[in-house]
Amino acid sequence: MKQSVLLGALAFSTLFACQNADETATTTPKENTQVMNHSGKGYQLYTVREALTGADSIAATLRATREMGYEKVESFGYMDGGFLGLSTTDFKNAITDAELKSPSGHYMPTELASETMGTIDPASIDAFLDAAEALGQKWVVIPWMNEAWRNKEGYDHLIEYLIQLGEAAAQRGMVAGWHNHDFEFAPLEPSQPGSPFAYEYLLNALEGSNVIFEMDIHWVAYAGQNPAEWMAHYPGRFPLWHVKDFAADTATQVPVGQGVLDWAEVFAMAETAGLQHYFIEQDFCAADKAVQCLEESIAWVNKQPFMN
Repeated sequence: MKQSVLLGALAFSTLFACQNADETATTTPKENTQVMNHSGKGYQLYTVREALTGADSIAATLRATREMGYEKVESFGYMDGGFLGLSTTDFKNAITDAELKSPSGHYMPTELASETMGTIDPASIDAFLDAAEALGQKWVVIPWMNEAWRNKEGYDHLIEYLIQLGEAAAQRGMVAGWHNHDFEFAPLEPSQPGSPFAYEYLLNALEGSNVIFEMDIHWVAYAGQNPAEWMAHYPGRFPLWHVKDFAADTATQVPVGQGVLDWAEVFAMAETAGLQHYFIEQDFCAADKAVQCLEESIAWVNKQPFMN
């Protein structure tokens, strides 16, 4: 696919507050949009990470989001045999007690967070799969890599690890995945004319493996790309989506429906993409408004026939 002009770098150090719908552009559904058959609205737990300070707050937050109408949650924060300071069993119980399900989770190999690029120890694979299996998850998604890894050698190490993860996952009836940001839409080898995007390189290298792609719609659009075009070019490769929105200034993340993304156009591609689960997410809210951000998102989503 042809390279588009990137829209700029995001300042991760800035906290972005929720904005009211009347302060941002609102997406309206197109006519004749096919109603989507889905398996329930979900959210990525990372959105409310600052509210997850212990067992009581985790339980209370999960219950509050269930009361909003969320039916499933995508986990994050697995470390040292547990999640967010809880044992895997206690974390699973908190999800179950809140009457939520968790079909998918993010799992981070420590090597990918390192500022030194190298190989990725496959010893983490069994631990990730054990934890995911205990939560009843099918999808084990690797979510990010540090800047040192964002070159051809680093992506090749990632591909090798993802294939190994996918093969081990298949033995348990599970699936491995990769979640994108915007950096995958830079040329794989900037000094080489005609170099493909790193995202294209990953998609082609992992074709036919037990590895899927969780498309973060916001980050694709933030990188100057059209998510629907990628779905059309690689049909069936995106069974998981992150649904998040951003304001016209492109730096400010906002609740879904309060930004500039054309969600009717995106969800019209659900069947082509092979969509099975979507998770609402907002990376940045004001620290005390993260739960409110989720509530504002689902309130808008509930009114859209193509998202229900």
